[in-house]
Formats: sequence, structure tokens, C-alpha cells
Amino acid sequence: MGAQDETDINTWLGYLEQVLAPLPASEREDIVIEARAHLEERVAAGLSATSALAGFGKAEHYARAFLDDHALTQALHSRRALTMAKTLFGVAGQSLIATLGLIAFLVFGTTTIGAIACLLLKFARPELINLWPGSERLGNGLYPVLVAIAVIDAWLARFSLVLALKGLKGRPDRE
Repeated sequence: MGAQDETDINTWLGYLEQVLAPLPASEREDIVIEARAHLEERVAAGLSATSALAGFGKAEHYARAFLDDHALTQALHSRRALTMAKTLFGVAGQSLIATLGLIAFLVFGTTTIGAIACLLLKFARPELINLWPGSERLGNGLYPVLVAIAVIDAWLARFSLVLALKGLKGRPDRE
């Protein structure tokens, strides 16, 4: 390998390492070592560094799958609905799974908030609750119904986030 080839590869790898900065150092190092091995293998097979690097594309694009995978893992481990939703929102434009997961989260989350609001309204202004068709027949039975709706929909909202994140993690193009 020529001096210019080595310089070009080292420059690209240095930039790759910068782009991978959000990853833990050991993971970042493994990715850079593996990329170097593949690039050197291609150069040893007769390609120029420019051709070998062209096969890898821009460092940002090469790093994207690793960064997305790390973000998905972090979101799943966080167990926080807003962290998971934010992560899905970040990849929603690239993935139907993420988009559907976000839609389900928003639908179930909205009904959860609606049920909680109705519970609070039932306590604060009970005369307004009887304006809904059929609500007068439930009477105090409305409380457990609203609690059940809130709990089930909150669980479904969180489940839709976890399912979407796991679906994205399991995709072969994310590995």
C-alpha cells in the first residue's frame, strides 16, 4: 500500500471515528478496526484507496447504521416511553415500522390522557360527565371503566414503542 493510499484511509477512518463519537469507546474502536481491515484487504487485492473508500461511501453514511442501532438499544434499555418515542421519531422518516409504532403510541397515548382527563373531570365537575350518551347508566361504574381504559391504553402505548424498537433492532440492515 502506497503512502497516499494509507493517508487517504487514515483520514477517512479518523473522520469515521469522529462521527462515531456517541458510541462507547470500545465499540467505536472495534468498528474502526474492522473497517480498516476491510479497506486494507481491498487495497491488497489491487484496488486503490480511492476505489476501496468509494465502496464504503461517506463516513457519515457508513456510521449511520451503527449509530441508529446504538440509539435503539439505548432507548430499549431506558424503559422510558418518551425516550423510546423520541428515538422512533428520529428514524420514522426511514422506516415504516417506526412510523406505525409512533402512530400506535400517539393513538393509545391520547386515549390514555383522555381517560385520565375524564376521571379528573368526573371528580371536579361530575355534572359534565352525564352529558355523554350512556354515561348516566354507568353512574359510579364509570370510575373503574375509565381507570381500566387508562391502564390498558397506557400499557398498549408503551408496548407499541417497545415492539417497534425491537422490530427495528431485528432488521438485518441494522446489524
